[in-house]
Amino acid sequence: MKKIGHLTFHASHNYGSVLQAYALTKQLQLMGNEVETINLRPDSQKDAYTIFKKYDGTVRRLFKILIYPALKKRFLNFERFINKVLPTTQKEYKATEELRNENFNYDAYVCGGDQIWNPCCQDFETAYYLQFLGEDNKAIKCSYSPSFGKAKFDDETKANIKNWIKGFDKISVREQSGAELLGGLTDKKVNVVCDPVVLLERKYWDEFAIAPKYKKPYILVYFLENNHGSRDLIDYLHKTLGYEVVLLNEYIRDFVKPYHKKYSASPEEFVGLFKNASFIYTNSFHGTAFATIFNKPFITAIAKDQENAQNNNDSRKIDYLKNLGLQDRLYTDSLPEKDFLTGVNFENANQKLNEFRNSSMEYLEQALDL
Repeated sequence: MKKIGHLTFHASHNYGSVLQAYALTKQLQLMGNEVETINLRPDSQKDAYTIFKKYDGTVRRLFKILIYPALKKRFLNFERFINKVLPTTQKEYKATEELRNENFNYDAYVCGGDQIWNPCCQDFETAYYLQFLGEDNKAIKCSYSPSFGKAKFDDETKANIKNWIKGFDKISVREQSGAELLGGLTDKKVNVVCDPVVLLERKYWDEFAIAPKYKKPYILVYFLENNHGSRDLIDYLHKTLGYEVVLLNEYIRDFVKPYHKKYSASPEEFVGLFKNASFIYTNSFHGTAFATIFNKPFITAIAKDQENAQNNNDSRKIDYLKNLGLQDRLYTDSLPEKDFLTGVNFENANQKLNEFRNSSMEYLEQALDL
């Protein structure tokens, strides 16, 4: 057994972020380790997830006032999960400098998933590259599926990354593009591993999930703000499949539609909504991942013009579904036929997913010398 200090974006009020943090700590515990997530919560991160934001326009602010009870409940659900479910350090830290003053006594440090290695993130800290540890620290230092969020950085940033990763014993990333970037910055082997939510076996998500109260079959719709999906497709799916619609996002234009709105879902309820859905329409990587974990018919929206898509984060969805042989589930603008929508064969995909999970587990065990 090892005592492990875990660093990731565990406190973002974002379902993918908190669930990948949960998944990796859970998996490390299942491997027989004692795990703590170092409770690094920069002010910039907290500011990003307040209910009312400085850049909200008048209409957006009025809409939030209208649905405030649900938004407040969701906010409290995230805070409960971060502080009560995740195994965090009792002390909260705001910056890398505060960590330098602590005398941590971990056998190993694991820098976990999400875009923690993207220096352009507003809540980035060099702590996610373990820059608070002295050169004489003898603990194991490894990464598990961090992301850079993009493939290109300027020369100064690449020089910084090259320096920051020198102290790592083992390195893995989430995307092939990240491995290619690091390939030019280090002589160490760079492994590509699955996201933590995929690493954790389905049976543990089954135990984790809270089932929704909807009794009829439903289409679950989950979009990230930077979306490439067609909202008109929701109406098409509703008409073609004959299922009710459950929306997880608080979009003003959808508020007047006769759909179920689940603005307040906790992380546990979020997983339960995916587990019990009859069909899933998403543009989210983690939404896509849960659709495959639970073997649910789904389509994943991506930009039609990949070359010119702004702030594009589609590559990880495309790579993931190609790895599973499910690239036909990527949606741009054509209206799929009903037989296609419901006819997903997961047999081959499940085999490939298990192979990816097993190779990722092998890396993690070797990295931690277990």
